[in-house]
Amino acid sequence: MDELATTYHALQQLYDQLIAGKKFVSLPASIQKIMANITPVPATPVIVPSDDMAALQKIQAINARNKKQVQPTLSDDELSFLVDHLGSLQPAVRDKGVFFTLGDWLQGGGATPDQIQWLFKRLQAPDVLYAHILEPDNDAVFLRSFAVMILSAVVYADRNTYHVLSDQDYNDLVLPVATYIALEQDGRGYVENKGWAHTYTHIGNLLDELSDVSSLTRAQKVFLMMTALNGWQRMAHPLVYGEAMRFALYLTNLALMHQFYAQSLVMALTAWQKRLRHVQPQESQAFWNRWYNRSRLLEACIMRADMPQVVVDYLQKIIDAY
Repeated sequence: MDELATTYHALQQLYDQLIAGKKFVSLPASIQKIMANITPVPATPVIVPSDDMAALQKIQAINARNKKQVQPTLSDDELSFLVDHLGSLQPAVRDKGVFFTLGDWLQGGGATPDQIQWLFKRLQAPDVLYAHILEPDNDAVFLRSFAVMILSAVVYADRNTYHVLSDQDYNDLVLPVATYIALEQDGRGYVENKGWAHTYTHIGNLLDELSDVSSLTRAQKVFLMMTALNGWQRMAHPLVYGEAMRFALYLTNLALMHQFYAQSLVMALTAWQKRLRHVQPQESQAFWNRWYNRSRLLEACIMRADMPQVVVDYLQKIIDAY
């Protein structure tokens, strides 16, 4: 069994135990153990789109046509083309081209039910969501990260406009997203000459949208939150491009929904703090990046005026602790 499947099945076992009421307090430590056992693999060539100029022209033509229409439309071939170019290394194609074109199309109500279903499933496909994810930092991060961002746009659009995705569709999304978070180790923000990767900003966006999906249970939302908090703890890159503020907004919004989420957040923070008591400082960049990633996230949380008091009280106790 490969590393991706091993991680997925390990998380699935935890998830099933949580749903069955057999595991809760030890969940953060169990997730941390799974992540600690993930083994990287050697780099392999990343194939990215090489038709930037032609892609830009096609995207511009699509946008020019849609501006003349009451409702923006995309053919199935155009939709597939745009998704294929989420992995472009050219920001004008990926960020300002594909991302905005898909966003305008979704927001404008132009997608068919079949297109919503196809896009939702395609963005979760292993060759997209997990592309080269176990390898050292690589250019596939743009495809992975923007797949997560577009997934958040699909979830928002479906909840507010389309109402196509079923409860089962959302239920089936939980484990793939948790697996992605567990495996993602590329936390780069802005990449010189290639634009935004911004994985943890996009993770925050998607989890925020999933928090508003009424068919997902409290256990499912807590499972995602604790997986994401463990992923944050594991990240060896400095998360210094606004990720802490975005992630704190997600945590606050979830904690405000019900006292259970606020108490679960305190439980996860307590487990994090307990683990730190046994950590010795190391002379490594990764150690100090993780240390200050923690500080930035806790500070971003405590600065939010709407964070539930039970969380604020705990943060005030630990924020200066070493």
